[in-house]
Amino acid sequence: MPEPGAAAEAGWEPLSEDVRRTLEILLDGEAGDAPGYRAQIPHTRMKAGCTCGCPSQYLLVGPGGVPAAGAEPAPIVASRCLRSPDGGYVGEALLFADEGLMVSLEVCHWEDLGPLVPPLWQRLDPV
Repeated sequence: MPEPGAAAEAGWEPLSEDVRRTLEILLDGEAGDAPGYRAQIPHTRMKAGCTCGCPSQYLLVGPGGVPAAGAEPAPIVASRCLRSPDGGYVGEALLFADEGLMVSLEVCHWEDLGPLVPPLWQRLDPV
């Protein structure tokens, strides 16, 4: 996990529209700690999390941005099904957190589909 202030290091950049919209969809609603994690989105930066072509990203919530959300009992705080353009189920998008802060958006697909064509947020369905 990155150290506080690490956003200034090479590779960290503002959230892309695709990642931002994906996080907003994953954290939609008022249940549980979703509002607390959603409040972190404007204060979050991203860095490529994988070299396989998937859109997985490491996430870093800026220091002093917002308080940590409630500590979840599991590291996965939100997930959605990932659909192919023709509507078939191909995997999941998972949001991980540590100590109440978002740390990773993981996108996994069950078959070797190669790089997933953005936008990711348009391929999400409720689990």
